[in-house]
Amino acid sequence: MRDDKGRYVTPEDKELSEEMEELRGQYLASLTSQKTGTSDRTWDTRRREVGYWLQFCDVNGIDPLAAEESDVRGYIQGITDLADTTVHSYFTSVQSFYSIITNDAADDALELVNEGGHPCDGISLKDDYGISRTAEYKRQNVLSAHNIDNARDNDDVIALRPDAVEELFDAVPGKRRETQLRNEVIVRLSWYTGARSVELASMRIENIDWDMCTINIKSAKIDARENPGLARRNVVFPEEFRLTLRRWCERVRHAFSGAVTPEEGRILCTTHNDEMQPADINDVIKQTARNAGLQRPLRPADPGPEDTVEEWFVTSHRLRRSAISYWVNDIDTIDINQARLLAGHAQLSQTIDYVEDDSDSLVEDYQQGILP
Repeated sequence: MRDDKGRYVTPEDKELSEEMEELRGQYLASLTSQKTGTSDRTWDTRRREVGYWLQFCDVNGIDPLAAEESDVRGYIQGITDLADTTVHSYFTSVQSFYSIITNDAADDALELVNEGGHPCDGISLKDDYGISRTAEYKRQNVLSAHNIDNARDNDDVIALRPDAVEELFDAVPGKRRETQLRNEVIVRLSWYTGARSVELASMRIENIDWDMCTINIKSAKIDARENPGLARRNVVFPEEFRLTLRRWCERVRHAFSGAVTPEEGRILCTTHNDEMQPADINDVIKQTARNAGLQRPLRPADPGPEDTVEEWFVTSHRLRRSAISYWVNDIDTIDINQARLLAGHAQLSQTIDYVEDDSDSLVEDYQQGILP
């Protein structure tokens, strides 16, 4: 299935068909047999991410055992807006699926019918898509926050400084006041909640608790069957933002768009659609950064007139990363586990990967906190 921009997409809520579920089970049984040292965490990752690939095949009418290189490339094209490490993990799971099938000698049903063989063999994420296996801050053309204005002074995690984020709020695009308000809600919700763009797109007015200043959302990454307690979570916004958000939801939104129903439905919409696509949300954030004079290309760092910028400094994902870093390093009342819950991470290690090291305050914090 393709979206309105021609990209392949997989519905977030779609369950595997019985046939695909059976195929995944056969793959996992063979994986366990062939890779006896596979950790529980790796097994869980392969189960989940191979499921994404099989969902994609199911939606697009592809027989996974007859898939071709072009099918895998179509899948990759649909996920390139995710973090490099995420895309790499998803692709590695697809590679694992076909490697296990190729080497299986026990199950007659696990046999490729594509004469071209392994459909991943001709694909290099690094050469074909500029996606490195290492984390985004350790790519071949290493960039650090030391090299970027308005980023925190750190070698590992590129995150916007909080004062730079404040500049974004005054630079939202929009020719009409209603459009500016919608875009301000986008930027502020992204920063305040640390939500992914797909989660921002799915936020609903009915799930706002105006008294508690929370929004209950469905996680874009958590499998409800594996982590039922994390499949939905509450994200929080400041009390000072409540009036602005309420004004948008209850007074302006339905006048801005003829496609919505007043006081219910998705918070974010367009003039002609009752929902807003994650890519469009990301475009608003990137344009806001341009207006504020904060935007700059990261890859390539100095693009020529014919070059395509593969990564920008300010994106919805960067705002998410920056928010999580801010919660942990700057807000004393939020501990790392609370930050994990707010971010929607299943593992604490995932939250730690998003957080910059704050070595400058380490000694001071220790001296203030240690008992004499």
